[in-house]
Amino acid sequence: MSTLLLESVSKSFWRGQSELSVLKEVSLEVRAGELVAVYGQRGSGKTTLLQIAAGFERPGRGRVTFEGRDVAELSHRDLARLHREQIGWVERAGPHSRDLPIQSYLALALYRRLGRRAAERRAQVALAKVGAADCAAQRWDDLSDTARTLVAIAQALVREPRLLIVDDPTAGLGIIDRERIVGLLRSAAEEGGIGVLMAVPDMPAMLHAHQLRFLGRGRLLAPPQPSTDDPDGDVIDFPGDKRTA
Repeated sequence: MSTLLLESVSKSFWRGQSELSVLKEVSLEVRAGELVAVYGQRGSGKTTLLQIAAGFERPGRGRVTFEGRDVAELSHRDLARLHREQIGWVERAGPHSRDLPIQSYLALALYRRLGRRAAERRAQVALAKVGAADCAAQRWDDLSDTARTLVAIAQALVREPRLLIVDDPTAGLGIIDRERIVGLLRSAAEEGGIGVLMAVPDMPAMLHAHQLRFLGRGRLLAPPQPSTDDPDGDVIDFPGDKRTA
């Protein structure tokens, strides 16, 4: 079963009396253990696609299902629970309180469900998993851009979600750090058995993905194929046992 499935999703916005079509008949599947990357220039609709995939926005037309459940049919309560527990959204916004230690920032969402001590332990494990254990006692404003990205990923992973949605995780990072971040997301998918959907603005970051897609003029397109090994011609596949991140 697919972790996430978008079927013929379209989305338009009105600007005055003009209708702007952002997404046109977009179909996409994300399976457990798989990193799917979507490339597109600024303004191509990547963020809108991710917000619809996460259930934050509804499509104008089409269907979005998460592990077989139609997201549009969920109650507000069930959708909120889905976002708390099963869908992790990665963004570098940071905590509202800049004085909060990073470990406590990660643990906050788990206090009610696990209790303070267990939540703090899980936050510590999540930070170590992404290589940011030394950030535990620091504050957000003291972190580098790379450290903030790692913390943002840990903040999503600490909930142990089934799907991770990541909007432009490599923005402002150098080549080595971009490789590190995207490789980490691939490892999170494969080792954690979760689906990861990522939007990126540059081609190199895509090469760690199991599936590559291009978003342009509202349509999700197949990338150019370097060989004829894939008769369907809709994805470039790097099996985990042949390529490592």
